[in-house]
Amino acid sequence: MKKWLAIVAITALGAAAARADWRNLGEVAAGSKSQASDVAVAGTVRVVQVECTDGTVLVNVVSVREGAAKTDIRVMRRFNKGDKQDIDLGYDRNVTGLRISLQGPGRLRVNAK
Repeated sequence: MKKWLAIVAITALGAAAARADWRNLGEVAAGSKSQASDVAVAGTVRVVQVECTDGTVLVNVVSVREGAAKTDIRVMRRFNKGDKQDIDLGYDRNVTGLRISLQGPGRLRVNAK
């Protein structure tokens, strides 16, 4: 019995540590028409996480800005409440901001690590 409790405790701590790595960059609201929302970052980022917190949102493109340089990442996915996706940038980048092209009656939370 004690072994099972130890395994459960270690698993829970590992999951909590994994969540602790994420920085919340903010939330953006989507409208009925396609729009682009900017999210300020100003830091080193390897992975961007997009999570739908309300309604349904269609995410078309996430643009990663590094100063004057810009890299577009096509997502082309409909997110329902609770859906999330991790977008790996390939390597650590000095990101100044994100621009997310989205549409739909909902809200997105944007996290990074």
